[in-house]
Amino acid sequence: MPLDFVRIALPAGAKVTMPASAYAFLRQIIWILDDDLVFVERGARHLLSIGDCLELGPPVDCAFHNESARICDYAVIALRTA
Repeated sequence: MPLDFVRIALPAGAKVTMPASAYAFLRQIIWILDDDLVFVERGARHLLSIGDCLELGPPVDCAFHNESARICDYAVIALRTA
């Protein structure tokens, strides 16, 4: 099946960067399960809270930040396109 569902627990204060090449052949949605997540792409800063979803556009370098003092749980739903 070309669909992956991955649950991530991002520690408090953590920052993870992702180059565009890491998801060149994927369509992705970020779904926040607990706490807040800051997602940065092309200089745009998105603050996501519990229940929020964000569909990613064309691949660009991006970053996931957990600026809170708690673990942020989120899911990435990815559809392989190639």
